[in-house]
Amino acid sequence: MAKGDEGKSGDALMLGIYIGVGVVLGLLIGTWLGKKFGWKTWGPVGGALIGLAGGMYLMIKEAMRINKD
Repeated sequence: MAKGDEGKSGDALMLGIYIGVGVVLGLLIGTWLGKKFGWKTWGPVGGALIGLAGGMYLMIKEAMRINKD
């Protein structure tokens, strides 16, 4: 590891976690909404896609911050 890169590996690990957490939370919320409103397929799928989009947004935002430092 290069000098001054001590925190960079932990930051990079967080980028993947953002997407995973976003998809799981979106899937759980979508499943709950699907049961509540009767959306058998589209609730979980839509929730997972929204979670994926949110995770990607956070990942890109954090990657730009890491790259700037």
